[in-house]
Amino acid sequence: MFRWFAERSARREAAEKIYDSIVAQSRNPVFYVRCGVPDTLSGRFDMLVIHMFIVMQNLKLGANEGKLLGKEIIEAFVREMDSMVRDLGIADAYVAQEVRKIADLFYRQLVVYTNAVEQKNKAALAEAIWKSFQSGDENADVAADELADYIFHSIKNVGEMPLNMLLQGHLNFPEVYGLKQAV
Repeated sequence: MFRWFAERSARREAAEKIYDSIVAQSRNPVFYVRCGVPDTLSGRFDMLVIHMFIVMQNLKLGANEGKLLGKEIIEAFVREMDSMVRDLGIADAYVAQEVRKIADLFYRQLVVYTNAVEQKNKAALAEAIWKSFQSGDENADVAADELADYIFHSIKNVGEMPLNMLLQGHLNFPEVYGLKQAV
């Protein structure tokens, strides 16, 4: 029984490190300055979803342990969304409802992105990215094709990482190439 607690504790610690790396990468200024991602709550959420998706794509291939780690990362995400909702001043009685809405949006995006990636359909992925950003800001001029390329390259890069690097939260995200505007 104590082994289970120790394993879960270690998995949770690794998940927190991975989640922190996901958040850091999703806030990389290159996405906002050069890729047209709106620096808004919605734009930041969409970038977080993209980076969560990249990592989750790799973890679902990791048998049971990868799935358990993925679950812990999602739990870290939900905890942060709960905290964010509270920080926005949502009354305690409505926090769970708002977090469920966020989680539903997150899972719907994961399904759309997964379908496009599994079909190796860059155009469908770019369209899904475009629609996601448009739903938060209809004037967003996001470099969706470039972000789709980035996602495919990121999935490959993260998938080739040594496990010990991943567990320490050192994710190998690629540079963003082919941007539509120079800095």
